[in-house]
Amino acid sequence: DPARTRWVAQAELTTVLSQGNSESFTAGLGAVLRRQWEKDGLRFEIGGIRTEATKITRQAIGTPTDFLVQTTSDSEKTAESLFASARYDRNLSESFFAYTELDWLRNTFAGIDNRTLIALGAGNTWVDSDRARFKTTLAVTYTTQNDVVDDPTAKSSFAGGRAGYEYWNQLTGSTEFESHLVVDLNVDTTDDVRFDLVNSLAVSISDRLALKPSLQLLFRNRPSLTEVGLFTAGGSDTGDTVLAELEKLDTFFRRALVLKL
Repeated sequence: DPARTRWVAQAELTTVLSQGNSESFTAGLGAVLRRQWEKDGLRFEIGGIRTEATKITRQAIGTPTDFLVQTTSDSEKTAESLFASARYDRNLSESFFAYTELDWLRNTFAGIDNRTLIALGAGNTWVDSDRARFKTTLAVTYTTQNDVVDDPTAKSSFAGGRAGYEYWNQLTGSTEFESHLVVDLNVDTTDDVRFDLVNSLAVSISDRLALKPSLQLLFRNRPSLTEVGLFTAGGSDTGDTVLAELEKLDTFFRRALVLKL
C-alpha cells in the first residue's frame, strides 16, 4: 500500500461566528502528520481552539420621547486550549508493539499553564483490516505540570500510569468513525485520575475534503485551583481571596472541515 510508505498529512479548520445582538468568534486549527514503515511508525499532532465573546452594553441619552441609543463593546477571551504530541511505534510482532510518546498541553481556563508528559509503554493490535482497526495500550508516564494558580497540596512533577484504546471503522464508502480514549493516573496521589475521550465522524465530500463533527470530553477528578473573591453573607467584599476547585469536566464539540494531503 503506497499510503503506508510515505508521509500522510491531514489538516482541520473549525470556525463559528455570530454577529448582531450578540457577538462571538471561535477558531480551531489542527494538523496530523504520520508515516508508517514496515515495523516503525511516526505521528505528530498539533491543535488548538480559541473563543472570543463580545459583551454589548446599550444606554439611551435624551428624554423619554427623544433619545439616542449608544452602544459600547467589550471583547474578552472565554476559552483557549492548545496541545501538541509526538509518538513513535515499533512493531515487535504481528500484533504486539512498543511505543514512546511526548505530550504537551495548555488550557488556562482549566487552570493548566502548561503540562508535559512522557510515556513509555506497549500495546496490542486486536483488529487491523481495511474496514476496522482496534488497538489497546499501557504505559508508564512522568508528568511535569505548572498551574495558573499553584496548588500547595500537589506536586508539580510526578510518575503515573496510562491506559487507552484507538478504534477506527469505515462505516460506509464515505463515512469513517473514530474513537480514542486515554486514561492517566497519578501514582503519588491516586485520586488524581484524568481521561481524554474523543469521538468523531468524518463524512467525505471529495477525495481530499471531509466534514468532521467531533465530541471531546476532558475529565480530571482532582481539578486545578482558581482564586475566588471572598464576600460576607451580606454581600460585602472582604478584600480577601480563597482557593477553589475548577470544574472537573470540559466538553468540546467541534465541526471541522478536513483537508487530506
